[in-house]
Amino acid sequence: MVSSFVQTLLINLCTNYPPSNETVTEPPPWKWVPEKKHLHHGNSTEFECSLKSSDQIKNELLKGKRLRVATLPDRAPLSYITQEKNSTIIKGHGIAFEILNTLSEKFGFTYDVFVPARRTLMNEKGGILHMLTQGEVDMIAAFIPILPGLQNVVQWGVELSHFEYVVMMKRPKESASGSGLLAPFEIEVWLLILVSLVIVGPIIHGIMKLRSRLSGGSKVFSLGSCIWFVYGALMKQGSSLSPDNEPARIIFASWWLFIMILTSFYTANLTAFLTLSRFTLPIQNVEDIANPIYRWAALEGDAIEYSVREDYDLYALRQSWSEGRGKFINTVDSFRIKPLIAEGVLLLHERNWLNFFMLNIERGVGNEKEHCKYVLTTKSYLTRSLSFAFPKHSILPQIFNADMLSYVESGIIKFLLTKDLPEATICPLNLGSKERKLRSSDLLTTYAIIIAGFVFASIIFCVELTKKLCQKEIKPSKHHRKREALLFQLKNKPAVNMFLHDREAFVAALKSDCGGMKNLYGEPKPILKNKLSAIIFSKM
Repeated sequence: MVSSFVQTLLINLCTNYPPSNETVTEPPPWKWVPEKKHLHHGNSTEFECSLKSSDQIKNELLKGKRLRVATLPDRAPLSYITQEKNSTIIKGHGIAFEILNTLSEKFGFTYDVFVPARRTLMNEKGGILHMLTQGEVDMIAAFIPILPGLQNVVQWGVELSHFEYVVMMKRPKESASGSGLLAPFEIEVWLLILVSLVIVGPIIHGIMKLRSRLSGGSKVFSLGSCIWFVYGALMKQGSSLSPDNEPARIIFASWWLFIMILTSFYTANLTAFLTLSRFTLPIQNVEDIANPIYRWAALEGDAIEYSVREDYDLYALRQSWSEGRGKFINTVDSFRIKPLIAEGVLLLHERNWLNFFMLNIERGVGNEKEHCKYVLTTKSYLTRSLSFAFPKHSILPQIFNADMLSYVESGIIKFLLTKDLPEATICPLNLGSKERKLRSSDLLTTYAIIIAGFVFASIIFCVELTKKLCQKEIKPSKHHRKREALLFQLKNKPAVNMFLHDREAFVAALKSDCGGMKNLYGEPKPILKNKLSAIIFSKM
């Protein structure tokens, strides 16, 4: 008789044990020898073991076993649970359990489902990873982000998919590209245009002046005229300047050509910008999320919280969170999350979950004007691979990985993740179906230019007026000194004495013959009249 231990060993190692009682027909060595038949008995001592292959051993290793499986209960469609009333049996559903059920059928094991007491990915008491590391469960059947720093305590399975973490926000009324009149060009282009307006005028004047000195005889326009020509060409205005030499003409023509190309591009881009509804969001990276003007929220216990607390991938958000501009919420209820987003809070989560969240919101909207009030950013600020998790020294990954990899390579997981989502993007950035009318905000730059022009003109006017008043206060004193000097020069002359002491005689002298006046001063009468008129005017 064979002992039970040997029987167990033979069952696990041999493909032909236990042997069955059956008739075996052996082929004859030659055609004229008849076939030899004999009955093979299972208890025969003449037994030859045919060793099983590694694949056979692996396929039968879990047969009849019962595994303890932990899962995340509220991650539909990835994983979720149901529990009948007055029953302690938990049933798992979702993509994770579709994979697990396939493995269960192939390897012949059963399982019990457990859920963590706390909804967190942190390796803390009550969390799902803590259950795994403490040996409370044999594996985690859920799409767990592969978190850095846990490779020493957790063994990750094959990569099933990946999460792209994006921002859900209230749709802005204005594009982040800026005001309408400035949108066609980048800030660098505007700066270069401004620099060209400042330096081209003096350059033209300098070149013309240099040529005039070297060649002589050529016309040189003033610096102010050259600057005004540059500005007028930009405004597509004509000019009365007519250079008389070839270098100056080439310079003028080159500037006109440059302005023609520049204004053509600007007009075309401005038309496209103002007539299309395409716009960009102000959130492009994690630094924008951490901007002091924003507040953000993320689900408690998710990969974002782990990255903020434990590693440096989201260090900018760690600072924002420590300053009170970020928080972690412990709910996935849309009735509690929607008011937060409506108040301007940025919701940080993975793209697939947010797509389902937005789809449910849009299905519940009845008014057309209320559609697409929220939007997702196109660029992700964090990416994490997804996998099942196992204890550090578990043999389950070596058994399951090949079959789970087939799910990935065949595209089944990708199909299951998106099968309930529409093919079109939910509430895209560019709402092409909506007409776009020009708003007052599109013309803010125009208003700013007008106001700045009037303010600058008023400042120049005040400066000129002040200068004029100062000159008027200075000029009387200069004229007074001139009159006093003239009076000092003429005070001993007869005509002046006559004017000062006998005005009637002076008037009579003015009406007399010119010769008499010449005898007094030795000067012609008109000159005398001018001098004496100045003196009379000063004494009146």
